[in-house]
Amino acid sequence: MEERVDITEARTKLAYIIDQVEYKGENYVIVRRGQPAAAVVPMEIYLRWKKEREALFEVIRSVQAANEDADPDQVMRDVLEAQQAVRRVQAE
Repeated sequence: MEERVDITEARTKLAYIIDQVEYKGENYVIVRRGQPAAAVVPMEIYLRWKKEREALFEVIRSVQAANEDADPDQVMRDVLEAQQAVRRVQAE
C-alpha cells in the first residue's frame, strides 16, 4: 500500500512512518506543495532498485563500449527502448 503524506505531517510523524515502512512494508510518498517530492520505502526495495540501477548502467556502459563508432544518442535510445521492452514483458 502507498500512502501520500504532506511534508509538514511527515515531519511530525516521522518515527511512525519509519515504523510502518520497516515493520509493515508500507510505502509513503512525501508531498510538497501538492507534488510528490520523495518516497519512503522498505530497505529491501531500495536495495533491489539500487542493484537494478547499477546493473542497467553497467549494461549501458558495455553497449556504449561495443558501439564506440555509433552515435551515442542513438545507442542510448536503443538501450532505453530495450529496457522498456523488458519491463513490458515482466509486467505481463
